[in-house]
Order: sequence, then C-alpha cells, then structure tokens
Amino acid sequence: MITRKKICLLSLLLLTTTIVAQEKYTADWESLKKHEVPQWAKDAKFGIYAHWGVYSVSGAWDHTEPNWANGYICGYIPYYRKSGELGKLFEKNVGKIEDGIGYKDLAKQFNPVKFDPKYWAELIKKSGAQYAGICAVHHDGYCMWDSEITDFCAGKLGPERDLYGELINEIKKQGLKTFASFHHERTHKHFAQLAEKLKANPKMQKADLLDPKYKDLYWFLCDEDEANRRRHALTIEVINKYKPDVLWFDGGGQNSTEVILAEFFNMGIRENKEVCVHNKGNFGNNFGVYSYENGIVRPDYIDWPWEDDTPSGIHWDDWPWYKGMKYKKPRDIIVRLCDLVARNGGLLLSLNSTGDGSLEKEQVDLLLGIGKWLEQNGEAIYNTVPWKIYAEGHVTGLEFREKHPTTGKETTALRPDPRKLNWEDVRFTRNNNTLYATVLGVPPSGKVNIKSLANNVAISDKNQIASVELLGHGKVKWERTDEALIIDLPKQLPNEWALAFKIVPTGELDKSKPAGMSSSRKQRNTVR
Repeated sequence: MITRKKICLLSLLLLTTTIVAQEKYTADWESLKKHEVPQWAKDAKFGIYAHWGVYSVSGAWDHTEPNWANGYICGYIPYYRKSGELGKLFEKNVGKIEDGIGYKDLAKQFNPVKFDPKYWAELIKKSGAQYAGICAVHHDGYCMWDSEITDFCAGKLGPERDLYGELINEIKKQGLKTFASFHHERTHKHFAQLAEKLKANPKMQKADLLDPKYKDLYWFLCDEDEANRRRHALTIEVINKYKPDVLWFDGGGQNSTEVILAEFFNMGIRENKEVCVHNKGNFGNNFGVYSYENGIVRPDYIDWPWEDDTPSGIHWDDWPWYKGMKYKKPRDIIVRLCDLVARNGGLLLSLNSTGDGSLEKEQVDLLLGIGKWLEQNGEAIYNTVPWKIYAEGHVTGLEFREKHPTTGKETTALRPDPRKLNWEDVRFTRNNNTLYATVLGVPPSGKVNIKSLANNVAISDKNQIASVELLGHGKVKWERTDEALIIDLPKQLPNEWALAFKIVPTGELDKSKPAGMSSSRKQRNTVR
C-alpha cells in the first residue's frame, strides 16, 4: 500500500534524485542529449526480454477469439467493461466486477512456481543475446520486482518473489548486460477511464476501482499529477535498486521524464558503467537506440543506432503467452537479424513465458536454434557495421500485413517478411578490414553468385580478394568475374539457413558508408 510514510519516502526519493542528478546530467534536454549511445550497445545487435506478468495467467483460459491489437495483454479493459469474450472469461475464472472482484484478484492467481531464473539466464546466454531482462512493468501497472513504494508488485501480491531481481542477478552472472522495459505511461489513463465508466453505472458501485480501500494498492488510482510522481518514483526505484544497463520506454516522452533519464545517466557514472536508453519515438530525434515495433514505419536504411522488436510468437501482437500459441522458427529470426544488422540495426526478441514461469519447448528450441547459428556465424553479426553495399536481392518490398481471421481488418505494414528472403539475398557487414557476405539460403546450383562483388566493384584500394572462407567450414573455392564473385559450396554445409562468408581483401577495404541513408528519425513525439 502507498501509505503516508511511503508517500513521504517517495517525495524524498524524488528530491534526492534531483540533487544527485547535478553530478553531470541535469533534467533538461540540453544536458540529456549530450549522452551518447555506448559502443557496446551498437555492437550487441541482439537482445532478449519477456512480456510476462499477471496477464500471463489469462493465457491458460479457453480463448476462441484471436489476440488482436494487444487484447490479451490489456485484458483489464474488457474485464472491467464486462465486454466480449474476455469479459466472460474473467468472470468465469476470477469473479464478477460488480461484486468487487478485479485485477488484484487475477494478480493473486499469478503463481510462477516453475520460474527458474538460473535456467532462464543460461538459456538466454545460449541464444547468443548480449543483453536481457523482462518488462519491469506493463500497461497494467503491476510491478515485477519487490517494491518499497507499492504493494501492487510481485514481491507482495501474488508470487511474493522479486522476479525481476532474481532474473537480473542471474543474467549478470552470465556476463550479459541487463535490461528493463517500462510500459506504465498509459496505466493511469486506462484505469481512470475505466473508473469513470464504472462510476456512471449504478450496478458497478462495488467495483474495486471505486473502493477507497484500494486507492493505494492500485497506485495509479489518483489524479494525473500524483500518478506521474508515483510512476517516476517506481522507475527510479528500479534504476537505483537494480542498476540496469538498458532502459526501454514504451511511452514516456512527457511528464518530466527528464528526471528519470538524468538519474539513469548519473547512476551509470556512479557505477562506472555505460548505460543506454532505447527510444520508441518518445524522446525526439537522435537520442538513444531507436526502437521500431515489428519494423513498422522503418526506413530501408538508417544511419543511427536502432532496433526492431518482435515477439517470439508468429503473430504481430503475440506479446503475452496464450494456450496453443505457435512460435517463430530459428530461421525466421536469423534471416531477419542478418537483414537488420546489414541495415545498421539490431533485434530485440520478446519471450512468451507461461503464467507459471515455464518456457514451452518450441520457445526453447527457438532460442537454442538462434544460438547455434550465432555461435558459428556471430563474427558476421556482432561488432560489425554495414558495408557500402548493404544488401543484394530483395532489398525493398519486404513489407507484409496480417489480417484478422474473422473481420478481415489488416495491420499496418510490418517488416521484414522472412518468407520473402532466400538464397538470392545477400547481406553485407564489415569489421575493420574484413568483409562479410551472408547468403540467406542455399542456392540449388551449389554455387553462390554475389553480383555486388564483381570485378567492377571496388572492394579495396587494390580491388582484389585475398581469401574467402565459409564460417563453420573453412576456405572455399572461388572465382571473381565481371558478373559476380562465384563461390563453390562444399558438399557438407555448416547450416541451411544463412551462409556467412568471410572475405579478406588485398589492401585496405573500402569503408565507405552506404549511399541513400536516412538521416532523420521518424517519431511520434517531439522534445519540448
């Protein structure tokens, strides 16, 4: 509960934060925009987090309607509105809203008895990810750590475990950077609107969102200014208690977020660590690592740090786990990663854990498959930058849309579609004087033809190739003609998903940047 004592503590925390922020960064954009993305964050390329929380409990219910536009993860909206299938399922599995049963009661059912943070961390390490964590708090406002500010958290309601802290400690032991994402910018607005609708309905006067005894448990049931103060305090609590390397914000460009960012950057100074912010269009131009959800509205090539984030499930909105969900295959993620890295980006993959904290076999197979490929071919991915020609084959036109199975409504354009990438596609990266050409499939002819490396393309100041090696195999036979670099494939291939060739030139590799780069970020909000 947010008691008077805790509110005083909260105010003191914010005051202390403002003072400490004077160390180097101050809570204003002129100061904050001086922070640079650390080199490790540019080099990492692949990270993992998880949409896992109270909403995962409902994944075990007998859904027949698809999870469309985050319907399951924001299930509290139809729960309180008593609408559609989700409203009926909540009443069946938890209770009636009009009787005072609410989201807190679903939280009591969140009992991740099979959550093994050591196993998660070891599996993430095997996947080849370089940084990892979970959603610290999602739109529902439920905090996945043991909070001293609110009882609406895993440490005090439901599991009575510090789920975030347990996992972060194990991730650190694996030598990985740590990650926390915050999605609670929308929480107050969502629940305030629900409360207003309940208040107007005479039959709903016993609803828990209207009951004064829960106004502290539900930390967001207050006026907007106070909700923002509490949101800030919760975020800063994670920063100072767990000291993550990466913060990712889904919303948060308003309401004095500068205070949070200043504290985060100054924490990095105090801890002698280089920290990074992922920016989902919330903080204006040229700030942090820009994040595109499922590649939506992303240009074909971008010259500043960025990433796509996508769920492990096959559908665009498969962020939470639900019974019977299907998972992407390792090949889908690998060819996507190769495509993104060649375009100067990276990939953040979200896991789908069940309500009890376990990971289904298909999820585990996905991670192990990615890791096996990266163990063999990681040098073409990690610590690389794009070459002057970043792609050959299907360079544009990789967008696709998903359709609602009953209404036919389409999503906005998602990208890239891994089904459109094949052996005709080559993606190029470089590391110092080494060039990598990754072919996204196996040509049926047994020969790879890379037109972008023909004789008329200046590879180096001497325009000569010294050697070609297939990663996971070794040296291969090759010939360079006026049409292409032609490589004979060995009979035994190291993998059938993406063949990475290490090409060492004679002389100094041409390190020109790709032409036609996008130099401005698409954004939803502007810095004020």
